[in-house]
Amino acid sequence: MYESVEVVLVRLDAGVAESRAGRKLLCADERRRAAQFKFARDRHRYIAARSSLRRLLGERLGERPQAIELAYGRRGKPALAPRLAASGLHFNLAHCDDVAVYAFTHGREVGIDIEAVRDLSDADDVAARFFSPHENLAYRSLASADRAQGFFNCWTRKEAFVKALGGGLHIPLGSFDVSLSPGEPARLLRVGRKPGDSCGWLLMGLQPAAGLTGALVVRAHASAYADAFCSRTIH
Repeated sequence: MYESVEVVLVRLDAGVAESRAGRKLLCADERRRAAQFKFARDRHRYIAARSSLRRLLGERLGERPQAIELAYGRRGKPALAPRLAASGLHFNLAHCDDVAVYAFTHGREVGIDIEAVRDLSDADDVAARFFSPHENLAYRSLASADRAQGFFNCWTRKEAFVKALGGGLHIPLGSFDVSLSPGEPARLLRVGRKPGDSCGWLLMGLQPAAGLTGALVVRAHASAYADAFCSRTIH
């Protein structure tokens, strides 16, 4: 069993020829979804993200990318289908604009998310509605220049945890607290009534590319709270 979580970054700005090659790796359902995108740019990004996932899974499983079978949980979390699930490989993915990130680990659930840091006209209202009271107070205490970063620190950390749990928006976002202040370590502060350092999950902040922020959450081993994370980039 591997002790590390691998994070892989992939550029999605592929050319037309690369997109055509990637499309050949997709299953019928993925091809149908690709065809539904109105704009070619979005279609190419989707094809690049899904074909890259298949290549990366194929490398780790010794399978052809076209042969990878995926299953989806009740809330839409992707996983390996039963034929491959015995490998113990868990994964998650997220993308923003021309960048996708993938997380891989063995024997542990994992969630990952990224967002572009930007000013949102309704950020304060969104924070008031979806952040916990503790998070909202921390967010409103930030200097105005730090609020965009703080907002997306919080959002991606919460989203990564929800994705790791596999519950989607079914999980109340106010039921747990994360750190969010720029410069402060990424941490789960509370999950339900449990303090974050004993909740059984690990949170790591990510900066996958300029202008992007993100987070990764992985279930902790019973005796491990300092796993080694590794990463690489595919151009």
